[in-house]
Amino acid sequence: MILMKKKNFGLHLLLGFFIIIFGASADSNDIIYWSSDYRLTWDDFAGEPRFDYESISALTSSGIIHYKGCKDGEITFKVQAYFEKDESWVKEEALTDHHLIHEQIHFDITELAARRLRKSLKERRFKCGEEIEFETFVNSFIDNWRTEQNAFDLMSRHSLDKEQQKEWFYKIAMELSLLEE
Repeated sequence: MILMKKKNFGLHLLLGFFIIIFGASADSNDIIYWSSDYRLTWDDFAGEPRFDYESISALTSSGIIHYKGCKDGEITFKVQAYFEKDESWVKEEALTDHHLIHEQIHFDITELAARRLRKSLKERRFKCGEEIEFETFVNSFIDNWRTEQNAFDLMSRHSLDKEQQKEWFYKIAMELSLLEE
């Protein structure tokens, strides 16, 4: 299961570049930015389990963050997939490799959406002054990402359908490799 968050930062040029340059390199201990070199572990799930969610055994809180600025008449941007440790949790009964793979796939779907967005933004190229159009474009990708996350949970029955989960694992891995940067 995933808790999806959208964080938009429509900052003016100076503040936007400050965050891009300094914020991204000063990672918080509570945030993991997606990397092909790092796979989630159960230690990353630092949040308190929600026992009022009876049908959910683990929850991945991930999202897509984007920063924008303006340079030479065009909107510049940075897009990253992230995982929130303090908002992600696991119950005792789900501390299995199978469930961890399910949660990693959620994070990988987030990265795939971020890659698709970066690619499309590079192709679309918004001009300074088109910030509203830029945000509308970004929000359509966020909506598609949410739909794909929900489809994964529905198709895999929240990890109960092991064959479907395996298919999604390979599908997402293949799509990530096709969009390597």
